[in-house]
Amino acid sequence: MDKFKYTKKILFFGMPDMGAVCLTRLMQEGVNIIGVVPPPKEAPTYQQFIELANYFKLNIIAYNNSLKDVDFLEKIKKLNADIAIVCSYSKLFPKELLNIMPNRFVNVHPSILPDYRGANPYSNVIINGEEKTGITLHIMDEHFDTGDLIVSREVPLAPDETMGTLFNKLNYFSADLVVAFLQHFEQMNELKGKKQPVGKFKKADEITPQKGNNIINWNKSAKEIERFVRALNPFISALTFYKGLPIKIHDVKVLDKKINAPAGVILNVEKGLFVNTADGIIEIKIAQPGTFFIGNGKTLIKYFELKKGEKFSNG
Repeated sequence: MDKFKYTKKILFFGMPDMGAVCLTRLMQEGVNIIGVVPPPKEAPTYQQFIELANYFKLNIIAYNNSLKDVDFLEKIKKLNADIAIVCSYSKLFPKELLNIMPNRFVNVHPSILPDYRGANPYSNVIINGEEKTGITLHIMDEHFDTGDLIVSREVPLAPDETMGTLFNKLNYFSADLVVAFLQHFEQMNELKGKKQPVGKFKKADEITPQKGNNIINWNKSAKEIERFVRALNPFISALTFYKGLPIKIHDVKVLDKKINAPAGVILNVEKGLFVNTADGIIEIKIAQPGTFFIGNGKTLIKYFELKKGEKFSNG
């Protein structure tokens, strides 16, 4: 492997997993990475990224408190990098950092901007029933995902797409796009961006158990709930409650029939676990009650003695 196949000096910011995938691909490609900035030291992925950077014998530039640390900024200045590639970094970049290389910080965002700016474009495109998403490279400013657009590439969403499959797909697709971009930058030495349009666009809000927005709303349709379950599988998990017990729902199937019954009520426990919604019926295929087993609907029925007419609740 020719580590210095490229002459342009690249500074890299990243957080696993996208950051790890991109960094590995860039090293395989022979990109001249002169420094890498890991996640904050308190981040759970910090050590993972450090180990990867050490494996490639890269120059690690960490910071103690914030991206405004004077010592950190001085180290970045001394690198005299040509461009910075930023992959999956959850911190806003302050002007003190961006001004070191004006219009040379390039962020990799997993959506077609300006739609789905924010923390979780993976889940939100599935929840909203989109047929496609993609990767966008843009010049960074002091806000999340609002800088000038460089290039976008679309990726189709499979009918059974989950957060996990899309996450993996976009990680590797982003690496391909960054390589193609750096090849162009190496040859042409230009970085052109186009202003993002102004207006209201689809959002990519964070979804977390702490916020409680991972809970299934049985007053939605069967199709909406099925998308919601896929959109949170496997990293977040859609949640419901049975007699106060939290149950993670990992997989459901929409039935092509309707019945007049309350939303969330159990309709059948003989051939599987069938639940009514505001519009349609779903079968719960894979569930995880509390910290117990992960099993199919029949296993859940057996161990918790679920009965027809009982209800799942929204919390």
